[in-house]
Amino acid sequence: MSKFIRLTYNVPVQSSDTITDKMPSRHALRSTETRSRMIDTAIEVFGTLGYEGASTRILADRAGVNLSAIPYHFGGKRELYMAAAQSIADYARKQIDPVVADLEVVDGADTSDRIDVALSRFFHFIVGGPEPEAWASFFVRCEYDADDAFRMLHEELVARFERSLTKTVAEAMGCNRNDKGLQMRVAVVLATIVNLRALRNMTLSSLGWDRFTPGRLAQLDRTIRQFAMSQLFSESSRNGECPADARPARQNSRRQSSNR
Repeated sequence: MSKFIRLTYNVPVQSSDTITDKMPSRHALRSTETRSRMIDTAIEVFGTLGYEGASTRILADRAGVNLSAIPYHFGGKRELYMAAAQSIADYARKQIDPVVADLEVVDGADTSDRIDVALSRFFHFIVGGPEPEAWASFFVRCEYDADDAFRMLHEELVARFERSLTKTVAEAMGCNRNDKGLQMRVAVVLATIVNLRALRNMTLSSLGWDRFTPGRLAQLDRTIRQFAMSQLFSESSRNGECPADARPARQNSRRQSSNR
């Protein structure tokens, strides 16, 4: 006769109290929402008034919280300021990480194509992204002060991509990545892109535009890439460390296709 064996599993059943304990409390959720609102407000206020001009009273009033909320959630004005910078830096890192990864990947793709695409993605993140204008104002204020917040933002917004771009261009040209001429050309290209956002109103005024539209951004993107590629692979600006015949393959054909 066949024997049937019944297997019994003792599965612990969690009580509703246990499940509830693992869920964020209403107080925790409110605390997170308050902290987030204070950071958003801080970015706007510091960007408008600067660090010295932004009093804790103004910061609290604009965020709709008591004055004691600043030391409670952050420790003080300085910590709130750095938390504001950190929130932008964290967001920037998530946007730049895939750009750097794709730029440095070795998959047989034409190097000049990878550089061209990376520049376009960087342009659209910096100039055409949906991020609030208050972020640009905050960055400009930090840049003016050249403080710890600026160094944090510069590292995530610009420097990591700058190092990757310099390395990739140097490899394509057979140059030393520490070649000062190459570093200066990369710095000029990226500063141009960043200034299109930082000096947004001047750019719009110069071009006779009232705003950036998808079509206008596409025009700027093409122009910036043409300028960038001509600068990055400029033979006339090379010093002795860069061989004159190191222009990457298919650069000219890629540039022609970007004009179409």
